[in-house]
Amino acid sequence: MLQPPVVFLIFIFAGLLLYSIHTKLHRLKNRIGLDKSHHARLLELAELSLCSSDVPVGALLIYNGEIIGEGYNTVLRHRKAGEHAEVNAISSAIEHLGMETFSALDRRHLILVSTFEPCLMCAGAFVNYNIQYVYFMKEKDLAFTAREEALLIRYLFRRKQIKNNNEQESLFERHPGYKPKGK
Repeated sequence: MLQPPVVFLIFIFAGLLLYSIHTKLHRLKNRIGLDKSHHARLLELAELSLCSSDVPVGALLIYNGEIIGEGYNTVLRHRKAGEHAEVNAISSAIEHLGMETFSALDRRHLILVSTFEPCLMCAGAFVNYNIQYVYFMKEKDLAFTAREEALLIRYLFRRKQIKNNNEQESLFERHPGYKPKGK
């Protein structure tokens, strides 16, 4: 007989798989066109990744039709795990505009476009920077997406908090942007 946690994991995995299938079908119905100059720039950026044998992916961050950030994969080139095209495009926009201006942009007019469906790490960056509209040229296959989501579930179940003795909270309190709870 299956243990309750195993049944729960199977239930969660099945739900994610059904969600993935639904999402893929929804995407087929809601494809968008891309400005020719943006399309060409995306492909140029992706090609730059090939110079260092990085995965050939390019990304643009567009605000009101204007490119405010661009990036391509530089993980191998710079030996930095987080340098995916999408994260580099966000970083480029922040560097170009400044954090305060970037944070103040109306998110309804901000989109990220990539040559390839972003990974979960990049999706985390979209959540963190409130980028609500993400489009891509090529999607990952369903089996790859299901494996990625299974790994996310594994992470969620295996993560553990170490003994908390408020050291992190004291570091937050020393940060200039800290806002105490309840104030």
